[in-house]
Parts: sequence; structure tokens; C-alpha cells
Amino acid sequence: MNYVFYDLETTGRNNTWDQIIQVGAILVDSDFNEIDRFEERCRLKSGVIPEPGALIVNKTSIEMLNKVNLSHYELIKKIQELYKKWSPAIFIGFNTISFDEEFLRKTFFKSLLEPYITQFNGNKRADILGMTRSAKFYYPNCINVGINEKGNKVFKLDVLTHMNDIEHNAHDAMGDVLATTDIAKILSKQALDVWNSGISNSNKLDVDNYLLKNNIVCMDEYFFGKFNSYAVTYLCKNQFNYPQCFDLIHDPIDFIDMSMKDLKARMKLKPKIIREIKNNKNPILMNQNYVHNIPAYEAIGLDTLIERALVIKNNDDFKNKIQRILFEENEEKEQLKSQIDVLPEDSLYMGGFPSNDDKSKMIEFHNSDWDKKFFLSNQFNDERYKYFSQRIIYEENPEILPKDIYNQIHKIIAKQLLSTDNEKWNTIPKAYQQIDKERLELEEKGEDQKLLFLEEINDFIEELEKKYEKVLN
Repeated sequence: MNYVFYDLETTGRNNTWDQIIQVGAILVDSDFNEIDRFEERCRLKSGVIPEPGALIVNKTSIEMLNKVNLSHYELIKKIQELYKKWSPAIFIGFNTISFDEEFLRKTFFKSLLEPYITQFNGNKRADILGMTRSAKFYYPNCINVGINEKGNKVFKLDVLTHMNDIEHNAHDAMGDVLATTDIAKILSKQALDVWNSGISNSNKLDVDNYLLKNNIVCMDEYFFGKFNSYAVTYLCKNQFNYPQCFDLIHDPIDFIDMSMKDLKARMKLKPKIIREIKNNKNPILMNQNYVHNIPAYEAIGLDTLIERALVIKNNDDFKNKIQRILFEENEEKEQLKSQIDVLPEDSLYMGGFPSNDDKSKMIEFHNSDWDKKFFLSNQFNDERYKYFSQRIIYEENPEILPKDIYNQIHKIIAKQLLSTDNEKWNTIPKAYQQIDKERLELEEKGEDQKLLFLEEINDFIEELEKKYEKVLN
């Protein structure tokens, strides 16, 4: 398959409430020969307060945010059309599974486009950050990484490129794409088995099949800067369809005859006996030949680990007990969940998929002239899509909205941006606090040029404040 390497620059880190402002992407074949590329910026849309720190990092001036010809809606449609054109492919980036992919999904959702395009129609997803961490563990000499003051390895893209003499225009979308591609080339040559694992396990079904075919699998976990690897064997799936595995550091004989009550209590304790593999997030899975890389398991011995795995494999009663416990615990959590109303922007994973009728209306909405878009916005069965479609009109062609609808949306935005509460989204009061903090840090460092840049952002926020205060007065 071909690979699509891509990167997003955004107004902040909140994938629900911030926005994409730049995208870079290249299409390459399996030998990394470039086939096509795409790079574009867009304007800031109404209702978004950029984080000053994010603009400083990605070198995006207020003029760049406001003077670009392309609107946010136009850019997002272009990205979706491009990804369809380049499909099927494996979509790859640096930390894309956790960040860029979530940003894309939620942006497509709010733009009435297919959120899961990088997983549908034969497409798959992979992440170079996860591959690099695993490669450094299993092949210590394959790539140079940084070390922080705590002695932990540093896998930031700009550090990796510096340590490996890779040319890198950092925090520019295309600059990060090209740098990520160069890291991928190193991994594909110096840590081939890890690279193959990342590419092979870029799809849920492939991960599931790998776990079923291999009695012992080496899996990785990364929490709070700490990387750990475990030898496990597959047990069952939980309510989210994530594979659950038994950690073979333990002897299963100690657990298989436990009552449900005792087993449930033990599962809450550390060290864990069950480890989860998120099969849709490109896990790096290695076969039993790599057990020798993990000292605690090598000390037990491969023969003993194989025996333990077979005990699990041949004990359906134990596997069923684990699954029942997981399902019961989830039901308990669901019952305790608050019934607070969810805002439309937050509802991608809660409101279900659109009906076929609404899907058809989305296509018609995008293909229609602006004069017809408002009529179509009222035809959606799901209120979320009605709201999103009218927000798109408000942002792109507000004069066609009836005055009462325009005022309603304008007031929603004003209340959100001027809120003094600790909201999920960035607000004008929060932005002032961020500016004050950035100003102090830049003054201490003597960064005069960045201070001028920051004052431009401050002036821009002040103008927005005046604009939206009028709405509520």
C-alpha cells in the first residue's frame, strides 16, 4: 500500500474546540518515493480564540490567520477530497493517533463530512512516535534520542531530528511531515521488525488476528514518560472491543480457580494481571522471539511462558469470568455517569452514526449553492447536523441566514468566548491569562521579537472582546 504522511498545525491542543490552521501531506509508495503532495493554510473561523503559545510555536501571525484566502470549511473539504483521492493508503504521522487523527475526526464531524475516512475504504493508520519508542527498546542502536534531566528518553520530533542530523523546519506542517518521513526511513532500515509490526498492525482486524495466531505477544505501554514492555497472551475482549491479555509475569494457576468476587478484587490491584491492547491505535506487537529483550520475562524462561499461555488458552471458564467482570464493571460505571447535557461539538462518540437520510442530505448540502444551504439545514433529522450546518453558513455566508438564526448563533459564540468559568474551550479571559504568562517568560528570556508578536495577539483579542461584548450588552 501507499503511505500518506501528514501533519496538522492548530490554534491549540483541544481537538474539540480548537481548529486546524495548516495541513501538510505527502503521498509516497512503499519505498518512500513521492507521488503527490499537498500544503495549505486557512483563515481563523468565528468563535475560536487561539492559544497565544500555540501561535508563537507554529509561527502563525494574526495577519496569516485573517488574510488567507481559504476559509476553514473550504480547507476541510479539500482535505477530505484529497484523502479520498489518495485512498486506499496507510495514514501516518508523528503522534497522529492521539492528536491529529482525533482533531481530524471531530473537525470532519462538525463539517458534515465522514469522520472515519482514514479507517474506511481500505485505509489504515500508523504512528511513527509509537514505532520509534518500540524501536529504541528492541533495537537500542537504531536511532539516537534525547535524554532529559530525569534520565528518561525524549522522543519529541525536533529532538529526534537534531540527534539524527535530519533537516527540519519544526512546527511547520510540511516541515514536520518531511522530518517524520525521514524518521520512518531510518526505522524501516534499522528496526525492520518493529517497522513491519507498525505497518501490519495498522488495522483492528489485523491486530486481532495477530493476537489469535500468537500464543505469546510482546506489547508496549507508555505512561507519564515511562516505557514498559510485557509478554502477554490473549484472553477476551471488553465492552469496547479492545483485546484483554493476561500478563505472563504471573502464573495463571494462582488465579484460574478464584471466585468471581476474589478475581474482581485482584484485578483492581497492582501488579496488573490483565493488560489491554487498543487494537485501533496501532499497537506495536512483537512475537515470542523478543521475550529475551525483557529481563523479567527472560528470567522466567520461554518454555515456562509457553506453558502459562497454554493454561490460559485452554481454560474457557477463566476467560469467561474475566469478560463478565469487565462487562459488569462497565455497567456500574454507566449507571454512575452524570446525565449532564452534552454539547453537539462533544457528541461524536455519543450520538451514534448519522442515518442514511442525513448522510444523503450532507452530500446535498456540500454540493448545493449557498442560497439552498439554509433550506437544507432544516431538513436534517438529527439536531446536531442542523446546528453544524447553520454554523457553517454563519461562518461562510452569514447574510443568507434569517436574522433570528444569525443572532442566536452570534449570541451562543459571544457567551462562550466571554465566559469567566473554566470552560473546555479557550475563552477571552483565559487568553489574557495565557498572554500575561507568555509575556513574563519572554521578558525573562529577552525574546523581543516574540514579545512584539505577542502584543499583536493581545490587540487582536481586545478587538474580539469589544466585538462580542456588544452582543451581550
